[in-house]
Amino acid sequence: MINVQEWSPGDDPMLALLPPEPPWVFQSLPREEQAWRGRLFLISYVMTDHAAFSWAFALNNEPVHVAEGKQVVAGTTDEVIVQGLRDLAELKASGG
Repeated sequence: MINVQEWSPGDDPMLALLPPEPPWVFQSLPREEQAWRGRLFLISYVMTDHAAFSWAFALNNEPVHVAEGKQVVAGTTDEVIVQGLRDLAELKASGG
């Protein structure tokens, strides 16, 4: 029997913004990698409103993509991501 523990965002409030039950491959990553890949997911989701695409984008392991993804996350504050999520929610609520 495999011992599977339920994933939690730990003490990272940004990871708490992810959809419930992130992909297993994400859950199995070290917490530091979850931090930047989770933020990359959120950035992509704000831009596309497409969870499956955003997970594929955030979990892409191609070396150039990883380097560019880390740069994007480093250049984007958590506040900007949260505001983007708010803006997306408002747009969806207004029928947009």
